[in-house]
Amino acid sequence: MHIPFEFSVAVRYLFKKKERFISISALLAVIGITIGTSALILATSLTNGFDGAIRSKILGIETSAQITKKNGGLMMENKVIIKKVRATKGVKAAFPSLRSEAILSSSSKFGTVIFQGVTNNFIAARLKKYIQAGSFSNDAILIGKPLLKSLKLHIGDPVKLIIPFGDISPFGLIPKTVSLKVSGVFQTGFYQYDHAFIFMPLLTAQKSLGTLNMISGIDIATYNPYDAPIVAKRLSKQFQQFHISTWISQNANLFYAMRLQKVIIFIVLFLILVVSSFAISASLIMLVNEKKADIAILRSMGAKKAQIRSIFIIEGLTVASAGIITGVITGTLLSFLMGHYQFIKLPKDIFYLNTIPVSVSPFDVALTVLIALIISFFSTLYPASKAAAEDITKQIRQ
Repeated sequence: MHIPFEFSVAVRYLFKKKERFISISALLAVIGITIGTSALILATSLTNGFDGAIRSKILGIETSAQITKKNGGLMMENKVIIKKVRATKGVKAAFPSLRSEAILSSSSKFGTVIFQGVTNNFIAARLKKYIQAGSFSNDAILIGKPLLKSLKLHIGDPVKLIIPFGDISPFGLIPKTVSLKVSGVFQTGFYQYDHAFIFMPLLTAQKSLGTLNMISGIDIATYNPYDAPIVAKRLSKQFQQFHISTWISQNANLFYAMRLQKVIIFIVLFLILVVSSFAISASLIMLVNEKKADIAILRSMGAKKAQIRSIFIIEGLTVASAGIITGVITGTLLSFLMGHYQFIKLPKDIFYLNTIPVSVSPFDVALTVLIALIISFFSTLYPASKAAAEDITKQIRQ
């Protein structure tokens, strides 16, 4: 097999035993590129993992979209509208719901909660898999496990729901107190729901608020949650009098913060790769200074400037490729270990995870490899150009 002239010379320079100092410099360049590449792969895998875990938690309990009044008030529980929503293309199910804020009081403690009145169909479709004990029943509530513990409650205990905007009296609005009991405990793994939400039958919530036949909105489940924006557009055309929101728009700030975090981490680690590439430039510059006589001999034998330039570019890219391949293997292996073993202990009341969520994206790995190669290529251009521009006449005379 014919080996190109430039490649054979580059490899000979790289591994020649006499060039100990240059070889050590190349080794340091490999280590630097390895660290930068593996760190970038590990960081993107961690951010992808947390992003996926958070989206999974949100989609585990929240519906894909929601129909509400444009002014934010209550709306009539119109069965005709609900039927039309269910018939819309892409809609899997629609559930009327009533949501409001209140104070939940036990015999010894109290806390602010968001209570949501839902139907049995909603419980079966969205919440049943998270119920750890008890059941969903009339005049009773399903409560998150952390909230249950903080209020020192047990299944079957009586509780009082204090609604701030309650009954009208000669002195104005006075809080309304509703007596209920705990019928079940759920745990979704989503901090916001487990610590603040309670669920009760829709009719019980309507009676508690004194708003029979009224709901705060219609929760919509789509066949594919990521098609929610498309389904929302279809619904907006049918129901222009209502406001249509999706789980993506409702959590837009959270998703923006996660994207921004990923970009910042990427930029920081990108700069580490840039700094690592300086070692490639340094080792090539030293090699060029060491090989001035050899360059002059090659030029006098007919080697062109482009060939001399190619020799040092190939040498630099060979060093970089060794670091990139090692970095990809190291970063992927570290990601696997982080995802399967508990190296870092996470707060259980927030994450409900034994290990850090990790997701290695082939696209991110390929992008990292491409960026590392581009940076390395540019780091070889100055030393390679310097080698090609050497004055061969001066070197031959010496």
